[in-house]
Amino acid sequence: DFKGRCGEPESIDILYQNQPVNRILTKLLPPEAQPPPSSYEQVGHVAHVNLRQPHVPYGKLIGQVMLDRLQSSIRTVVNKLGEVGGPYRTYQMDLLAGDDDYFVHQVEHGVSLYFDLKRVYWCTRLEGERTYMIENDFKPNQTVADAFCGVGALCIRAATAKGCRILANDLNPDAVAYCKDSASRNGIDVGPNGKFHVQCGDASQFIMNLGMGVSESSSTKESGVSNLPDHLILNFPLDSPSFLNSLRWWPSGETIDSPPRVHVYTFARGDDVRTAAEVAIDMVADGLLPEGGYVEPSIFRGQYLNEELECDIQAREIRDAAPGKLVICVSFSATRLLLRRMQGDFGLD
Repeated sequence: DFKGRCGEPESIDILYQNQPVNRILTKLLPPEAQPPPSSYEQVGHVAHVNLRQPHVPYGKLIGQVMLDRLQSSIRTVVNKLGEVGGPYRTYQMDLLAGDDDYFVHQVEHGVSLYFDLKRVYWCTRLEGERTYMIENDFKPNQTVADAFCGVGALCIRAATAKGCRILANDLNPDAVAYCKDSASRNGIDVGPNGKFHVQCGDASQFIMNLGMGVSESSSTKESGVSNLPDHLILNFPLDSPSFLNSLRWWPSGETIDSPPRVHVYTFARGDDVRTAAEVAIDMVADGLLPEGGYVEPSIFRGQYLNEELECDIQAREIRDAAPGKLVICVSFSATRLLLRRMQGDFGLD
């Protein structure tokens, strides 16, 4: 057995550069600002925090401590101001410490993305969802259309990992430019003869053109040509279901060998009788087949879409957006029966 005596207590000085951010801020911030902020999101060289109101007066101090103690790759610390908004889904930010430089190099699963964080929408938390789609939904060499592509993270990853043909669109011209540039930097041919096409425009028109035989590089209709994709992505949770009515322009004849799979991301809250996923399915159903003149809207419409129109509609919870508010992905097949119903043919068997 070990036998020994305890020695005298020794004092050890832990220097500033050896202490974690949380410990330093606990000592520096006044009681009304406790506990200190404990999380941040890193995008390239930028650390992005969401300061609560008690922390805001001490933002510069918090930013400087973070800049001093976080990994050396961080050169800029910012605080988000307000909510994501405007036509391009951007937000204002306050520089807390470091360089006034927001052009970042973000690496995701080996793909390099380059963009100005102040000029485009970006959400690191969607990385897992992008990975899920690529690993579980996309098959090699399929055509993927993305109506709200942003800087192109999903599209570029699908092109490099699965060899997918990409038809992409975004309303923000800066996002489109960054998407093309990043695709090119990752060795993807973005020329007219390549498999990666991205345009700037309205999502409704983009979806409509997919079914009307309008090429991604032209505004003129090409007779007999269709750009129907294997997958259509609508990742605009604020209002995605409202764009579904553009599907009625898609061809509904016998030529649809394999119905395109449509993936709609939307915010939803459960109610007294439905889960958030069931609410989201009803929102998608209303976008596809609006009920005109009803006194009280129908619910649980997914059963009709599945049993009568063979849509194989399914819903997945993606993440929490706020207490009780979820982001849901609703996926369904744009079958011939569905498209004919959307086009007003209710007599089709």
